Amino acid sequence: MRNRLVLAAALLTVACATAPASSPPGGSSGPAPSSSNERLLRDTGSDGSTIQAIERAFGQPHVRRRDGAGAALTYRLENCSLLLLFTNDSHNTLRLAEAYPSAVRAGEPAPSLAQCAASPRRD
Repeated sequence: MRNRLVLAAALLTVACATAPASSPPGGSSGPAPSSSNERLLRDTGSDGSTIQAIERAFGQPHVRRRDGAGAALTYRLENCSLLLLFTNDSHNTLRLAEAYPSAVRAGEPAPSLAQCAASPRRD
């Protein structure tokens, strides 16, 4: 649990960076998020969405981190940054454990998960 908190804190710092986002490999920004993406993000726990399902829905992440039995993806969207934390299930499949939307600019309130999921990508 302590490692997860340290990882989340480090990735939130990265997600809030004001440096311009680089284009994902291959130049494709991936599909635009939709309300079905919100359902993917709300599906957490042992039966949560797989990392592959999230990447099919949101495209390649702007930041990808791997730490032991977990992983973190950060997406920079038009109205928010989205930090997704994954843990391995009993079959060693990375599944979504937690999702954290955050404001793009300091001092602004964080959007809801639904608002963030509906926001287009920022590349």
